[in-house]
Amino acid sequence: MSLTNRVIFPLFMLVVVGCSQSKFQLERPSAKESPPPPSSMPADWPFWWGVSSSSYQSEDAGSAAENLGFKTDWDLAAASGRLREPRGNATWSYTCTARDIAALRAMGITHYRFSIEWARVEPKPGEFNDAAIDHYAALARDLEAVGITPVVTLWHFTFPDWLSGESADSHGWLHPDFVARWEAYVRRMATSLAPWVRDFAPQNEPNSYTLGVLVNYFPPGGRASYGRYLRTYDIQAEAFRTAARIIREVRADARIISVQNIIHWEIDGFDFFQFWYKKGLEYNYYHLDKIADVCDWIGINYYCREIASPLALGLRGSRRGDHVSDMGWFIDADGLEIEIAALTARYGKPIVILENGIADETDEKRQRYLLEHILAIRRSILAGHDVRGYFHWSLIDNYEWADGYGPKFGLYRLDPETRAIIPKESADLYRLIITNGVMSEPLKPVAPDGAVESGPIAVPESRR
Repeated sequence: MSLTNRVIFPLFMLVVVGCSQSKFQLERPSAKESPPPPSSMPADWPFWWGVSSSSYQSEDAGSAAENLGFKTDWDLAAASGRLREPRGNATWSYTCTARDIAALRAMGITHYRFSIEWARVEPKPGEFNDAAIDHYAALARDLEAVGITPVVTLWHFTFPDWLSGESADSHGWLHPDFVARWEAYVRRMATSLAPWVRDFAPQNEPNSYTLGVLVNYFPPGGRASYGRYLRTYDIQAEAFRTAARIIREVRADARIISVQNIIHWEIDGFDFFQFWYKKGLEYNYYHLDKIADVCDWIGINYYCREIASPLALGLRGSRRGDHVSDMGWFIDADGLEIEIAALTARYGKPIVILENGIADETDEKRQRYLLEHILAIRRSILAGHDVRGYFHWSLIDNYEWADGYGPKFGLYRLDPETRAIIPKESADLYRLIITNGVMSEPLKPVAPDGAVESGPIAVPESRR
């Protein structure tokens, strides 16, 4: 099925059947009054310069003696022929951790976000793989030893094969064994990592995952169900809250960070009642509204602006030009500035950008994209918004889920013959940005003749 049909048909059917009502509140009471208050960022706060990655997108299998034959639900989908191409050994980042750490150090990275492969550390229900757990603990320890702070994501889109159900109604989050196994998994990993890890993100982009399953882009596939879509959100939120509680029991000073995909939605001129625009805001906020109170920081992944329309989403793969990525995503750094302001107004907590990047095989757009989005963050901080850090996606050109190896998001490219990684010009640019102190205190406007940089972009009332 084409991407157009994957997106349009299920969403159209949801409208036809009446689109079950969610409990999403469009005008959630603002956490803080506008205009935004002065940033609560400490004067001596060391801005976080990071890179993010995920286990399934970058790891090889590792040795047979260590991996114990684990499989994920994505491996099952690949074996059944549902995916464009299998992952294979990705970027060899399980075996080549020293190589990756050296690349991070070369850029001056201060924080590295990586994820744990649940299937690898628990290949069978209730049977934990000590060798794999020790590997992740050693990675965190090795990062700390060279001055790079680890930020750990416990779930990044994949489930062990034993949580794969016969249908979407019993898969992953909805599997009858999920709750018990999730609690045991979180406690085991939090305990193993706590000596070296303070910053935990229990889940990555639950909103992207849930929509991906709805439109048959992610496993397990099957019929679209808006009721299942909302039910999954509720279970994810409860699982997040459970994880936050367990992590804090293990390490009292742990910092719990959300990871939500945030899109800057543009109202479609034919969306006369703003139905799809409101659904876009529901996508941004529905899950976050349920878990923000147990988060210390609001972590967001921002990539693009998008027209809130199933037709636009379905056709974006055909877009071309300087204003779009290789995947047809609209490039809009101003949109990040607007979303930071909206999130500040809605939740009133420190914000960290945990993913921001672009599919660009030439690397030319990436350099402009990187600079423009970092400058947007700088403007946000100058406007009083409490933004603590920026993480680029990703370190190396990796496996991009159902799109395979086509999209190139990396600051480095992989030589598959030698397993060496080669820096692109964007990696050099990122190093220069970091070392030149763009976010160092005091943050003073950079403008001629003492003029003040442009102020914050206004946030629509409905988004506060």
